[in-house]
Amino acid sequence: MKVLLVDAFDSFVYVIEHYYSALGVETQVVRVNEDPLTRYREWQPDLLVLGPGPGTPQEHGYFNLLKNIDSSQPVFGVCLGHQAIGEYFGWQLTHAPTVQHGKFSNISHDGKGVFSGLPNPMRVVRYHSLVLQCSDRSNEIYMSAYDTTENNVMALRHRDRPIEGVQFHPESIGTEDGLKIIQNSLKLVSMFKNPKLLSSY
Repeated sequence: MKVLLVDAFDSFVYVIEHYYSALGVETQVVRVNEDPLTRYREWQPDLLVLGPGPGTPQEHGYFNLLKNIDSSQPVFGVCLGHQAIGEYFGWQLTHAPTVQHGKFSNISHDGKGVFSGLPNPMRVVRYHSLVLQCSDRSNEIYMSAYDTTENNVMALRHRDRPIEGVQFHPESIGTEDGLKIIQNSLKLVSMFKNPKLLSSY
């Protein structure tokens, strides 16, 4: 299995890469300023991971990636990558009520997808000042997790495509069962190969 990880100049991206490598996955890391779309087309990864980073999704060209990948491509977004998925499918990105940099939060989740087999609620580590707001303009995606203090969106999932995103950092040592979340993200590839799994994912 091949995972292409897009790096938006984040200090944690190689921890994510290490997690995938530890699971026996072949990985490549490409920075957003190194034409990730061309690398994607040449390498044809099984899973595309949109990594974290500073700024906004539009500043790093994530929308162009999402626009030009195959519609059946499995995608997993982390922090900035999660925000990119949400904005691309019609949700609004706004300032979070409270800036979260290295802060712990308890989240409640639906127990599906990347949260399969995980404790609920669970503790995660957050590094962000922006947050997605659910919008009636799009019913293609839905919230799959929220923080138990302010009810902010902490994860999303596409209804019909193998796409998920998490606002928090699964690669942080303070996130409970972070490696399991990374492992669960590989199930998106199984969904691509067998769309019938969508109903039970």
